Amino acid sequence: MPSPSHTRRPDIRQFRASALAAALAGLLSVQPGTASAAPVSATYRVHVGGVAVLDVAATLEMTGVAYKMEVKAQTDGFLGRMFPWQTVSRSEGAVRPDRLVPARHSQSSVFRGKPRSVTLEYDGQGNVAATVLPPPEEDDREPVPDAQKRGAYDPLSGFLAVLTAAARGEACTRSLPVYDGRRRYDMIFEDVGPRLVGASRYSVFAGAARQCRVSYRPVAGYGKNPPSGAFWRRESGPSERPPADLWLAPVVPGEPPLPVRLETESDLGAVVIHLTGVTPPGGSPSGGTPTPAPR
Repeated sequence: MPSPSHTRRPDIRQFRASALAAALAGLLSVQPGTASAAPVSATYRVHVGGVAVLDVAATLEMTGVAYKMEVKAQTDGFLGRMFPWQTVSRSEGAVRPDRLVPARHSQSSVFRGKPRSVTLEYDGQGNVAATVLPPPEEDDREPVPDAQKRGAYDPLSGFLAVLTAAARGEACTRSLPVYDGRRRYDMIFEDVGPRLVGASRYSVFAGAARQCRVSYRPVAGYGKNPPSGAFWRRESGPSERPPADLWLAPVVPGEPPLPVRLETESDLGAVVIHLTGVTPPGGSPSGGTPTPAPR
C-alpha cells in the first residue's frame, strides 16, 4: 500500500452508510442448502488514499430456510480519534430455492452524538415499509415512490443473493435493484473472469480468485446538491460513481467463496478493502495478522 499522499482527511459525515453496506454486504456467504446455523465471521480493513480509515466485522448465520447477517464498521486509527464514527447494519429473511426473501433490515450510525437510522419491514410480497430518521425531506431529497421500492432488496440481502448464486456456480453477471431506505439504485454486476490476487502485508489472502465488476446506477431519492469530498462518490454526483472491482475466492476449505479484496476510486483517493481474518463455523480464526496501514 503506498504511503498516503493526501493531506485532506475524509469527512466522515459524508460516509454513506448504505454505500458502505452495499460494498461490504457480501463479506460472507454460505451454501443455501447447508443445515448448520453456526456463524461464519470475517474482518476487513478499508483504506482510502493509502490511509486505514475503517475496520469492519461481519457475521452470517444461514440455514436452508433462513439467514441473518450483521456488518459493523467504525473509524480506525488517527481518524477514529479525531472523528469517532460507527455503523451497524443487520438483515434477516427467508431462503427460497431460487432467491432470498428479505424480512427485515436495519441500519444505524452515530457521528458526534447525532444518530441516523433506517428500518425496513417486508411483507413477503415485494412491498416494504420504511422508518427513516431523520426523514428524507430533512436531507433535501425526494422520497422514493412506492412503485420503485417494490421488489428491491436491502443492501445486505441483495449482495448476499449475488454471492449465493456464485456459490451455486453461476456467473456474477446480473442487475440488482436495491432500496436502502433513502435511495433506490441498481447494482450492476459483470463477470470479469479468473484472476490472481498477489500477496500483500495488508491481507491474509493471496491466490486465485474470480473478479466481478460492480457498477452503480442511481434511480430515485437523491439530494439536489450533494456535498463534495464524499466517500465512494465523485463530486460530479452519484451518477458518476466509478465501478468497483471485487475479487471472490474460496478461503475456507469446504466453504463457498468470500470477497477477498475490493478496489475503487473516490475524490479522496483509491479505496481498497482487504480481508484481514476469517473464522469458519465452529472454528478458530484463520490467517495471520496483516501489518497495519500508514495512519
